[in-house]
Order: sequence, then C-alpha cells, then structure tokens
Amino acid sequence: MVVVVVLLLAGCTTITGQAGPAEPPAPTRPREVRIDGVDPCSLLTEAQRAELGLDAEPRSDVGPLPPYPGTDIPLCLFGGFQPRSISLGVALIGTTGVELYLSGNLAADIRQAHVQDYPAVVAIAPRNPSFCSVVIDVASGQAVDVNFRLDGPDASAPVESLCADAERAADAVLDTLIALR
Repeated sequence: MVVVVVLLLAGCTTITGQAGPAEPPAPTRPREVRIDGVDPCSLLTEAQRAELGLDAEPRSDVGPLPPYPGTDIPLCLFGGFQPRSISLGVALIGTTGVELYLSGNLAADIRQAHVQDYPAVVAIAPRNPSFCSVVIDVASGQAVDVNFRLDGPDASAPVESLCADAERAADAVLDTLIALR
C-alpha cells in the first residue's frame, strides 16, 4: 500500500535547478500540536471513518514518501467501498511544515488554505489529478499530510470534489490530533 501512496505523491516531486522565491514567512497557528510519537492510524476515530465512508480496517506503514526529505515517514492507509471506492492516506511529516509547498520548488498546483485556524495547503499534482492532498502545518517543522483519491468507477470525479473530501478528512484528523494532545 505504500507503493500506492508513493505513486499518488510522485507528481509532487521536487524540481531541481530552479530558484524558488524567497523563504516564505513562518506560519502562525493557534498553538503547536506536536506529532512526535503519534500513531497516524489513531487520528480518525471509528465515527469519523464511518462519516467519511472509510469502512476498511486502517493499515499502518512506514516508508519514504516523496516529496518529503529525510527518512521513513509513519503513515496510515484507510479505505472505503460504500457508497464509493476511496483511499485516504494520513502521513505524519516530522521534517518540514507547509513551507516546503510554499517554496515554489514543487511541481504541484498549490492553494493556501486553513484547516480550522491552522495554516495549510491544498496540493494537486498536475501529472496525477486523480488525488488531492491537504497538508496542515501543526508545529514548527511538522505537518500532517492527508491525501484523498477515488478508486474504481468513480475515479473520474472532478478534482474539486476530491479536494473537498480531503479537506473534510483533514479537519477530522486535526480534531482528533488536538484532542490527543
């Protein structure tokens, strides 16, 4: 399943040899919510999973994940089949916050957003518009990446719909993370 997430995020690879804009200002957030030691599979409750249509058992994994620098990244993969076939990945990024996306060095369509009062970005890889990621800056140098995609016959849904679902999932993930901390 890591392969699926890696393939999903492969469109967000770093572009080398191009100078990006100046370093973006540090994001402001209501408070830091550290992800150290958090199990990504604990970030959606059973009720939240049911509301999002995620009826498969969550699966934990660890591995490298583009476009993030560093070593293995903990992630959880959620799936659902009713009323549609969907995949949701939640990755805990301990090497960078949203500044990676705001640097201008990624091949992705980026829109700044907020999840609750936390700075976030919505990212769509132009080479892979079948999924949408919402990355929430939760602490200095830390982020939660929530990516959503449709599988099967519904895979041709408009990307705006995917992003709306990703934003709903990101909001639920942040609620749970804040409650844990």
